[in-house]
Amino acid sequence: MLHHLLYVASQSQIELTRIALDRLKATPLPNPKEMSETFRVDHPILEHMVLSVTLVSDLDAITPHLRRNAVDILIYDERADGLEARQALAKISTDVLALAELWGPDFVFPMSRVVAILEKEEDDAHRLFELGRVNVRDVCIAPKSTAHLLRWLARVLNRGVVRNPRIGMGLSGGGLEGFLYQIGVLHALSRCLTGRSIRSVDVYSGISSGSICATLMAGEVPTEELLKAMQGKSEILAPLDGSLLYDLDGVDIAKRVIKQSVAWAGIDPNKWVKKLLQSFPTGIFKGDALKEYFKNAIQAYGHDDSFETIKSELYIGATDQDSYEHISFGKAPWNKVPISDALRASCALPPFFKPMQIGGRWFIDGQVTRTVNLELLVDRGCRLVIIIDPFKPLATQIPGTVDKRGGVYSMIQTVKALVHTRFQATLTHMTERYPDVDFIVFQPDEECAHMMAGSPMRYRIRTQIVNLAYSHTLRQLRERHAIYAAKLNRFGFNLMSPEELMELEKKDANIFESLD
Repeated sequence: MLHHLLYVASQSQIELTRIALDRLKATPLPNPKEMSETFRVDHPILEHMVLSVTLVSDLDAITPHLRRNAVDILIYDERADGLEARQALAKISTDVLALAELWGPDFVFPMSRVVAILEKEEDDAHRLFELGRVNVRDVCIAPKSTAHLLRWLARVLNRGVVRNPRIGMGLSGGGLEGFLYQIGVLHALSRCLTGRSIRSVDVYSGISSGSICATLMAGEVPTEELLKAMQGKSEILAPLDGSLLYDLDGVDIAKRVIKQSVAWAGIDPNKWVKKLLQSFPTGIFKGDALKEYFKNAIQAYGHDDSFETIKSELYIGATDQDSYEHISFGKAPWNKVPISDALRASCALPPFFKPMQIGGRWFIDGQVTRTVNLELLVDRGCRLVIIIDPFKPLATQIPGTVDKRGGVYSMIQTVKALVHTRFQATLTHMTERYPDVDFIVFQPDEECAHMMAGSPMRYRIRTQIVNLAYSHTLRQLRERHAIYAAKLNRFGFNLMSPEELMELEKKDANIFESLD
């Protein structure tokens, strides 16, 4: 497997490293867009690994390089009059945090991907302790030879690596609009990747409306057919519109109100408020139509309504309404539940959809307790994780913007912010804990977030969201091409060139028209 290394040292040490690379018969690689030099190292000591090593002598050049290139390990070498490692790594840590804040969650570069080469000093034990506190992955003190250094790198690259070369996909929620956003992203990925299909993902994890897309992907339902169904033009799937998803549960609402109203007779007026609150339904919609539609969709493509018959691993997250435990359907002992029931439970967002009763327990929306179940995907051996997370608040620097839109808008934005910041914290933690796992994240850009800023449970299917998600995904892949292409290529995916992506974006400006 090819590993990308960024070697940072003083100019004097860079000169010595060039001599060592020449002795190793390393191959210089063309790098026309970079000021730095890159070499390919293939040596028996590396145990069948191949290294792409880029040499940099300026600390300020690190984050520009990380912005444009994949880096698996950053090596800082303080030898030959370089800046002392603790000072250099403090600056690197500050700079990479700023990079992540500017460029997004999949540009988090953890310190657990940093190793250091030190001069021999009297206070080595103290320095090792301080570097360990900031989570530096490993340290090599005064290596005796190039062979010694290569053996150390081989150990670093092998130790703790997730061995299964598997791919996972995590799909978050966001109501009907989140579902539309995810379809746009998935359609873009299916169009711009060759060599391996996006449907060959090994493990799918879906939560809330993401459970619908995860089920459709695992059930091999083409995104093109879903787009046609939204227009009522599919010959395989029934027409898909908002009214299908929102089936009012009038009978249950009436029963609940009548039951509580009867109980009010003779009650102390001071208890009326309590009874009034109890008369409100736990869900306005039944969700039966939603469950049946997507059950029929996967059956139309030859799959049973069962986790055990789906080719890929599929996990659907829901929340136990009473214990607030996060449950992953598809994982024992919840792997015997029909997929459609699990999907319905995962989408039961109060107070829109009624809770779903399964196995004597009541379940509500999985996003109450998890945004994306990243831990599950990594536990299943996924080395590359593709994340689609539509539930992002619309941020603005204009004071009073949210307040002007009223209480409902404020509440929705607050919930989105809570879920979004939870996801950011989880991803940062997972990136630091599992430095050998790559994450690619797709979230709405400002234009798309603006369109999705109101209620995620709008009644009408808005095809503009699908189009925006599609074009933004192609643009994101184009602008960050070198990094994404390197991550995807390891697993057999070939990403179109930036020129091809731009041409595809122009050609499919309205993907619904391109289906005709």
